[in-house]
Amino acid sequence: MTLAPLFAEFVDPLEQLNTLRMHLEQETDQMLFFCLGRFDAHAASEGFPLDADQAVRVIEEHEQPAAKEATFVVQGRRYYLLVVPALQGHILATPLHPEQADDIAPWAANVIRLAVRLFRAQRETDETVNRLRIQKKQFDRQSAVLENKFQDIMAENEQNYQKIQEQQLTYANRLQAEIKTQTAELRMAKKAAEAASVAKSEFLASMSHEIRTPMNGIIGFTDMLLETGLNNEQEEFAQTIKRSAYALLSLINDILDFSKVEAGKLDLECISFDPEITAQDVCDLIRPKVASQPIEVLCRIDDALPANVMGDPGRYRQVLVNLMGNAAKFTKQGELELAIMVESETETTITLHATIRDTGIGIPQDKLEVIFEAFRQADGSTTREYGGTGLGLSICRKIADLMGGKVWAESRSGKDTTFHFTAIFNKAPQQQKKMFHKVSLAGKRVLIVDDNLANLTILEHVLRSARLEVTAVADSGAVLPLLRRAAEERRQFDLAILDMQMPEPDGFTLARQIRTEMAETALLPLLAYTSTMDKSAQLCKDAGFDAILVKPARRDTLFKTIEKLLGIDAPGDASQAEAPILTQYSVREEIKQSVRILLAEDNPVNQKLAVLILTKAGYKISVVNNGRQAVDAFARNPKEFDLILMDVQMPEMDGLKATKELRAQGWTDVPIIAMTANAMKGDREICLEAGMNDYIVKPVKREIIFEIIEKWLHRDLGK
Repeated sequence: MTLAPLFAEFVDPLEQLNTLRMHLEQETDQMLFFCLGRFDAHAASEGFPLDADQAVRVIEEHEQPAAKEATFVVQGRRYYLLVVPALQGHILATPLHPEQADDIAPWAANVIRLAVRLFRAQRETDETVNRLRIQKKQFDRQSAVLENKFQDIMAENEQNYQKIQEQQLTYANRLQAEIKTQTAELRMAKKAAEAASVAKSEFLASMSHEIRTPMNGIIGFTDMLLETGLNNEQEEFAQTIKRSAYALLSLINDILDFSKVEAGKLDLECISFDPEITAQDVCDLIRPKVASQPIEVLCRIDDALPANVMGDPGRYRQVLVNLMGNAAKFTKQGELELAIMVESETETTITLHATIRDTGIGIPQDKLEVIFEAFRQADGSTTREYGGTGLGLSICRKIADLMGGKVWAESRSGKDTTFHFTAIFNKAPQQQKKMFHKVSLAGKRVLIVDDNLANLTILEHVLRSARLEVTAVADSGAVLPLLRRAAEERRQFDLAILDMQMPEPDGFTLARQIRTEMAETALLPLLAYTSTMDKSAQLCKDAGFDAILVKPARRDTLFKTIEKLLGIDAPGDASQAEAPILTQYSVREEIKQSVRILLAEDNPVNQKLAVLILTKAGYKISVVNNGRQAVDAFARNPKEFDLILMDVQMPEMDGLKATKELRAQGWTDVPIIAMTANAMKGDREICLEAGMNDYIVKPVKREIIFEIIEKWLHRDLGK
């Protein structure tokens, strides 16, 4: 074969070969080199084990057309052959000592490549310097020409300036007269616009209430209808009505929200909420919509995500629901994944980055921005397969802007799509969550007040299903006499649920009267039940309410809120006055973040990792080093722990024996979750036979812990 000449562009190949050889020897004193160049020019390290002919022959034998590198053994030594097409040559290297071959192998080829790049860089640098010298001479000549032109232009500009001054003076006089006329017109237009804006805001508030009220009736009475004895066909019809009602409610909310955004009337709350619970709720909401299809809904939470942030949970959830719902609509099989991670943070703020990934039909590249425009879709034809108004994504982007973030999409048409959503929140102060006590609802006296009879009937039916003793009142003016009579009969109410928008007195006024005009009701827990999604938590707090829910509230959320209110020792007292108002978001957060976990783990690294992840998520963790300590710690104070995470393999007493001993001592109610690296077939069954309730494979993930706690601690809440 004919070897390509090495360094053909250099004037003296042999000198360059020697320089390269010395550089390679300097960079690595553990290697010997043979560099082969043009016309069989070569340079070899002193002591190179092969003479020139042997080295050339070895290169010819082992050079492969399809590969730039080769490793082989000749005469008991390991050699590395590197073909350098950019420099048209070959470099043969071998360790100084044969026994060093395995230690040197990982970095030998990299060092040779870097040396070659250095030669090329030096040559390019010299060429660049010469080129810059030539360009400088050209620029100097051009500069002299431009200087002369500049002087001519300056003289001409001076003449033009004088003419412009005269024209401006004439124009200014005419403009001042026009401004006076237009200012008067603008003042009149401003007053008209302000009046229109006020009217529009009032109209939106009225529409929100007037539309959501009958929709609440449709949904509520459909739920009641489903509880009666229906045949399969009737039940299917009722479920269709319910799904259609929720779809119409979502559409109405989108239209009203879009109108508020356009009018600049969309305000954001700033309350503490747990973004992990929000993400899990969104996934729980989407799963039933895709249950009939081969689609898996996944939720992935960053370990660095804090337990609480300060912001608007309702609007944050709205964006996630819109994006997940949009992904579900265009996905027939595969996966829907919602992931939330911490993108950045400062001393006072934290930026959350949510991604919604699907395996759907994808979006063409030229449509990735169009879909965020109002009333626009990727497929805008009248025969399109997928419905919708095209408002959802537009609203998402506007809400993201209000939150200091943004929304964008990435997609491969026909394969998948990923939506990105960032939002900036304030950091929440660390708070010690009070223990959530389960409270029996049976027999508790509840007063509900709503001027809409349909809403009143629905809420009364729901509460009676939990064996609450319900008194329903449609006239808000009759509430105070009713409360006085109940106090005289020593049959005070345990809770009052008030609608916000009623004839005089409305919900706010009635709450203030209950708090101030009667000593017997000053501490009565008050729940605001409202049809509006506007910023109202602080207003309700100021009026004396302890909690607020938006109609129509899910039953589990309603009952959890009632349990929380009835579990407070003294609602409305001085200590409670400083506490934030309960919302549909904060109730579940307090339930989650009051969970106390006993972790049995002998490995210090695993201990530290688990404590870091779970503490960041808001859980309270106690750690023991083996099964014996776990049994002793729980038996000493069983009320101190809600859940036990038990490693299986531990010294002194393993997790299986510890579980059996706890069950033998009669502790059968506490959930014990196996936490082990064993993932072989049959390991789960072994753990369950020992008395454990569930099984987690290491490493621990916070979203898995969340699902376990929801499954074993909260499944009965609200029932």
